[in-house]
Amino acid sequence: MKRIALLLVPISMIIFSNQADGQTSHFGITAGLNIANVKGIDGATTKNGLIIGAFTSYDFSNLFAIEPQLLFSMKGASGTVPNGPDPNAGSDFKWTLNYVELPILVKVEVISVPVLPVSVAAYAGPDFAFNVASSDKLTLNSQTQTLDEKGNTHPFDFNIAAGVEADLDLSITTLGLGARYTFGTGPVFKTGPNSKNGVWSIMASAAF
Repeated sequence: MKRIALLLVPISMIIFSNQADGQTSHFGITAGLNIANVKGIDGATTKNGLIIGAFTSYDFSNLFAIEPQLLFSMKGASGTVPNGPDPNAGSDFKWTLNYVELPILVKVEVISVPVLPVSVAAYAGPDFAFNVASSDKLTLNSQTQTLDEKGNTHPFDFNIAAGVEADLDLSITTLGLGARYTFGTGPVFKTGPNSKNGVWSIMASAAF
């Protein structure tokens, strides 16, 4: 945790620094819903979670921008442990995987409405994810236990994020609504079958 914190401090200072020469910059906040899953695990289905954070958009032209973000993202999966040698077979499980993430997105405007202050942009980029907490909640015959899985979870995941966003320019602020898919290169867990994060996110934002 200390190493992660020491890494995040200088990175966040760069992300949220004052605007550089030759471009304009906008600071913003964002929040939304994650629909997450862990691919490659038998019995795993989706789990909902929160995604929230802040960003700075560096606009190099009306069509092109780079947007670093700093996010807290709740991922994981839910389901039922399949029958087999696993001592928890038949238990309902809910994995909670919490990450601090640093996406660096390249945004390109693809649609602009001349008579309205509305535009649509597509974006993609790398996403550096640091696991800060992991747990597994198991329920069988109304008996529930929660296991700390931090030691069984890789502390870092390199992701790729891609999505679209519609923006409404209100002069004093720009409101955005978008969707993205973030897929991890994995693996999530240190033991067991190969497992990778996959997350759909629906996000709203406000930039100033």
